[in-house]
Amino acid sequence: MVTTRQSRIERVQSLLVESGLDGCALKGMDNIFYLTGFRGSEGTLFVTRGDVVLIVDFRYVTHAKEVTRDILIEEMKPRRDSLYELCTRYKVSILGFDGAHVPYNVFKTWAENLPGISLVPMNNAMEEIRKIKEPEEISAIMDAIAAATDAFTDILDLVRPGKTEKEIADELDYAMCKRGATGPSFDTIVASGPRGALPHAEPSSKKLEKGETVIIDYGAAVAGYCSDETVTVCLGEIPDTLAEIYTIVNDARKLGIEKTRAGMTVKQLDNIVRGYIEEHGYGEYFRHGVGHGVGIAVHEAPGVNSVATGILEENMVITIEPGIYLPNIGGVRLEDMVLITEDRPRVLTHIRKDMMKM
Repeated sequence: MVTTRQSRIERVQSLLVESGLDGCALKGMDNIFYLTGFRGSEGTLFVTRGDVVLIVDFRYVTHAKEVTRDILIEEMKPRRDSLYELCTRYKVSILGFDGAHVPYNVFKTWAENLPGISLVPMNNAMEEIRKIKEPEEISAIMDAIAAATDAFTDILDLVRPGKTEKEIADELDYAMCKRGATGPSFDTIVASGPRGALPHAEPSSKKLEKGETVIIDYGAAVAGYCSDETVTVCLGEIPDTLAEIYTIVNDARKLGIEKTRAGMTVKQLDNIVRGYIEEHGYGEYFRHGVGHGVGIAVHEAPGVNSVATGILEENMVITIEPGIYLPNIGGVRLEDMVLITEDRPRVLTHIRKDMMKM
């Protein structure tokens, strides 16, 4: 029986043939995990049209053997160039690499130490393969969402005046771990009052106050997969301006979910959501993309923004996350994860997005 990871490797090997490559060297750890199940601070995956070799240092040899199947493990040794030896052994003269993950100094070293071997960037080929999720991946993503949802519910009563942003973020991170996550899938964002106008604000010692909105952007990592959701909580009655943008953002979110279909371009989806906010006079206060793919990485293909290319395809998992950010006043962002299906998208996240008052 062909395993999921074997089928993924076979897709990469087919890509080598189609691209005229003898092999490829992958440095992106998310790509390595996708193909092998291994994750560490360092490693190189060498893929040929036949064999697959994971190059790791002595710290990871035992672990790599435990978590991988049907691939070779090569230990890096001092004063040995494992990649050159492998290229020689497998007669590789044209070597692809995942350019987005190879720092210039590594590329320069390869160029100097691999004489006679052409290095060819594979652009975003691996990310393109990863953007269509398999059933096992969707299940893992849903497990991450479940852990994050339960954790958010556990700490919601703490979101009240007098608590600091950092206290809430720390409690949420801890709650996600208690609920089975290996940790947050990214640095949790808690931004209250005027700080809500900072889309990626770091939680601070600022105390929450009545009449503010509190943006909470959080996600859990479970079994190597991520969740990503944003809720905006209102602390009692909020000013009319904030109430107005809350309604606009929520309606834009609902419109985006309603209109999302397989076959539409990512730019079309961005235009629909962004256009709604622009029609209501707040376009200049919505500056980021409408969404992005989620999987092994919390931000991955496809991007959903005004300059992105490509189409939405069945079994992609993306976010829809409009926001409005008013300097010196505050902000609102609401984010759901959706699964693209052959018909209407399936909303995967669970927390309600209507105005939540505490």
